[in-house]
Amino acid sequence: SDLTLGARLFDRTPEGLVPTELAERLLAPAERAEAATHEAARVVAREEASLEGEVRVAVSEGMSSYVLAPAMARLREAHPGVRVTFVISVAMADLTRREADVALRFARPARGDLVGKRLWSGDYGVFGAPSLAARLGPGPHPLAGLDFVGWDDQTQASIPEARWEAKAGVRCGVRASSITTRLALAQAGCGAIELARAWGRTLPGLVELDTEPVDMSVDVWLVTHRALREVPRVRVVWEFIEDTLATLVG
Repeated sequence: SDLTLGARLFDRTPEGLVPTELAERLLAPAERAEAATHEAARVVAREEASLEGEVRVAVSEGMSSYVLAPAMARLREAHPGVRVTFVISVAMADLTRREADVALRFARPARGDLVGKRLWSGDYGVFGAPSLAARLGPGPHPLAGLDFVGWDDQTQASIPEARWEAKAGVRCGVRASSITTRLALAQAGCGAIELARAWGRTLPGLVELDTEPVDMSVDVWLVTHRALREVPRVRVVWEFIEDTLATLVG
């Protein structure tokens, strides 16, 4: 516009607006700029249409190590050009700031231009080593009488199980900030551990204990930014996670 350029591009005459000499000289550069813009748009479209590039997935250690990693070869074989980076954290990644492209969360997205799908809603049981189950004998055993392998105090804001441990007041003889370490401790007979039943029943070295009910369930949501949902490389990772969780729950 005249205001943006600081120069007059058109003269007003009785016949209407007439281009100035400057406007005539700017025509060719403007056409080249328009062509370059269209070409840039085509490059972006080709890039987004190709099944190549990085997809960052924010996910908990437990979900990445024990659910997604065992199935990952299937995605790599189907789409070798898609590079997946697992961002492991108990904190919630900020998708609006592109800390990750896709996230698995324990709650529905409440703000931001995000879209989500609930993949799993499951109840919890108490698990332990077979040696612990043998020592306990027939139940149901009260939760207050068990030693648990607990989460450390720093994770209560982010982990549903940590909040449950604090609310239920269960006794934790040993704690850890890592699910891998907690599982190893439970498998070694160091205490009971609360796990989503659908997942806990798949883990070696653990059996479900006969206890009073655990008053807890969890929802797992798959979330991404609305603008990324149909980007091909993001879509195939989304579908991989969706299918993998469906297999676990099924």
